[in-house]
Amino acid sequence: MRGPPPPLVRRLVVAPLVLLLCVGLVLVSPLVLAGAFVADLVTREGRGRTRLCAFGAAYVGAEAGMIVALFVLWVVSFFGLLLRRAWMQSAHLGLLRLWLRLVSAAAISCLGLRIEILDPPEPRPGPLLVFGRHAGPGNSLMMIRSLMLRFGRRPRVVMLDFLEWDPLIDVVAHRLPSLFIDHDPEKSEQSLARIGALAAGMGDEDALVLYPEGHDFTERIRLRAIAHLKRKGHLRAAARAESWERVLPPRHKGPLAAVCAAPNADVVLVAHTALEEVGSFADLHRRLPLDRPIVARYWRIPAADVPHEAEPLIAWLYDWWQRIDEWIEEHAPRQ
Repeated sequence: MRGPPPPLVRRLVVAPLVLLLCVGLVLVSPLVLAGAFVADLVTREGRGRTRLCAFGAAYVGAEAGMIVALFVLWVVSFFGLLLRRAWMQSAHLGLLRLWLRLVSAAAISCLGLRIEILDPPEPRPGPLLVFGRHAGPGNSLMMIRSLMLRFGRRPRVVMLDFLEWDPLIDVVAHRLPSLFIDHDPEKSEQSLARIGALAAGMGDEDALVLYPEGHDFTERIRLRAIAHLKRKGHLRAAARAESWERVLPPRHKGPLAAVCAAPNADVVLVAHTALEEVGSFADLHRRLPLDRPIVARYWRIPAADVPHEAEPLIAWLYDWWQRIDEWIEEHAPRQ
């Protein structure tokens, strides 16, 4: 996907169009739900289509409400002049928590979504660097939900710039500490410096979220990443990555920039079974309601045990990604 348009275009064109689209989808949702219900009756495959359409209606309704609420906050902040004030930052965090609760409630009631965190880490204060498996927007949303609602953290998310096409993500991430990057090699040093700056400014309740894999997991991207390692002469790393079936080989430069900029921050490694439980979107309606919880595991590593140099950090990341792949294999449903 091509890069997002300039901010002015996103605010004056993209956001209003998305708002109108969401409102239109909400208005036609009764007809869509009726059609889905009839299709479910005819195919006798349960109520999966109806559930999926109901969740979609709730999601786009919440998206529309969020866009309007963000515009109201912009007006209240004297048209953006006071957006960086502490009370306005708190208002945005509160609004984001409310949105997460609404979307979570819809996912629980419509999709049967449940999230079970095994052996949750001790919720002690202190800045965190959260490195997770990259498995799609739903995975990211579930992780942010857990960090904000369960652990009371203020997330600072490093994400790819194509997400700026979504007005909700675009506006919230530009008003709260977060970062959009791309994979352009010419911008690599600039992106690493910005990751470091974002990590350096963390307080005791902050958590920087970064996905070392760089892309959502697919088998095609896994094979491409392994081929890239071989072309670069990293044969041992490629051999290890070939033994993994559920994760991509991690990149080290972003994590290194973060741990060097926040040397006192503990690192949290995150594994989960989202892809294995939900499956492909095309077949999702056949698996609703979900009969198993999505299982997650968070490991909190003290800052003193995290390498702060490139070669040791690469080995450390690969050891953890091996463990994450094995954990997912152990906890994923048997097909």
